[in-house]
Amino acid sequence: MTQYPSWRLAKGTLIYGIGGILNRSVNFLLLPVFTSYLTPADYGIFSILGLIGFIVTPVFSLGSGVSMGICYFEGGTQEKKEATLWTTFTMLALSVSVLAALGNLFVREISVLAFQNAQYHYLVKLSLLTTCLTILSMPFGLYFQFEENAKTFVFLTSLSTLVAIGLSFLMVVVLRKGIEGLVESGLIAQSFTMTLFFIPVIWTRKFRFNPNLCREMLRMGVPLIPSFAFLFIIQHGNKYLLQWFWGLNEVGIYNIGFNLGMMMSLIVNGFTNAWTPFFMSFIERKEEASILFGRILTYYVFIFGILSLLFYITAKPVVMIMTTSAFWGAYQVVGFSATCQFLTGVFSILVASLYFAKEVRYVTLTQAITAFITIGLNLIFIPLFGLLGSGIALVLGVLVMNVLQQAWNFMQKSRYLNIQYEWRRIFWFGIIYLGYTVIMLLKRNASIGIEALISCFLLAMLPIFIYALLNQREKEMLWAFSKQLATRLSIKI
Repeated sequence: MTQYPSWRLAKGTLIYGIGGILNRSVNFLLLPVFTSYLTPADYGIFSILGLIGFIVTPVFSLGSGVSMGICYFEGGTQEKKEATLWTTFTMLALSVSVLAALGNLFVREISVLAFQNAQYHYLVKLSLLTTCLTILSMPFGLYFQFEENAKTFVFLTSLSTLVAIGLSFLMVVVLRKGIEGLVESGLIAQSFTMTLFFIPVIWTRKFRFNPNLCREMLRMGVPLIPSFAFLFIIQHGNKYLLQWFWGLNEVGIYNIGFNLGMMMSLIVNGFTNAWTPFFMSFIERKEEASILFGRILTYYVFIFGILSLLFYITAKPVVMIMTTSAFWGAYQVVGFSATCQFLTGVFSILVASLYFAKEVRYVTLTQAITAFITIGLNLIFIPLFGLLGSGIALVLGVLVMNVLQQAWNFMQKSRYLNIQYEWRRIFWFGIIYLGYTVIMLLKRNASIGIEALISCFLLAMLPIFIYALLNQREKEMLWAFSKQLATRLSIKI
């Protein structure tokens, strides 16, 4: 009974994940080009501009990413879905109008807050306009995800990504406009993306606006705004502190490593995009969900944990090959960034119980405590260790968030869905994970050949460790699958 829904989740994850990897791969291949035309300081400026977007997006998106999902699946009628979609869009259109007006009015003050001077006011204005369009596109992207129309979603995002990369290449490499061209191309590309997602929806879904639904969505979504703000502090607050203690150059190098590790987010986002409609479809089948969700967490940790470990193993040679020597220190951050994304996916599984109980607002409590702990971690590690300290604080912060969330779930177990998690196996995987992380981050003056041998050895040992964590049924299934696959291959040969 659980095989079919599990396959549905795996299929959605695969489609979203492959689409994301293809999109980011083009960016990755162009990294040597862009790092030849942009300096570490340029990347630092671009990173801080991104932080501005991260700060304002939760406020002006009104928590609609969560409230739209809950309202969309309640009732299940076509009219309710259309009303949810267009009511969300209308709310956000009004909200981003306010954001655009405020951004234009206080653009110099925002520049001073972000960069300690007003000289970047033009870039700040463009960045805020790009953020407005990103927020306005949100309901249409969620619509395709909720309808589990992964192929259309991936096609549209791939097309928009190619346009964005082409524009960036034109502005930075051909026209030599530097950081200004990079930001301008982002605004043009986001305008294209907004149009691309809007057209198929307006043709197929009747416009409906429901004032009562609007009030209900605001009631659920607005209390979550602080939650997103705290999440920003946890995942991105270290960049500002890194700038404060070490300067824009260090932020630019950090940003390269962070973005390389963000390749992991493409795989994780593939999972979370499929996970939300998947687990919401079990809202009337809680008994089945209590067993299935626990097993999903275990397999997620094993599979995605292994994938994130690959970033530690390959970070140093990849950074040296793909960037100029000014950016080589970024290898210290790559694995930590990947771990952050991996743990964020774990968190998305843990909060399923809160969605079922319609108590998502309590996520804010978890993230508020985590944010304050993370600030302390950043203030301890960044002054001492710079880039490495930023990565350590980043991972510890997200790990604390997961521990606190599960502690809350446990305290509310009499009211929440009682999911049977396999914590013993997850704990032992965590020990293996920690060992690999420490080994790959140890400083040593080994040659590239020795480093390659160490990486190959650790990679070869990893399947053995994971096999030891499987139960007897899983081992039998694995051997049966291997024999079946070998038989098919031998027939083809």
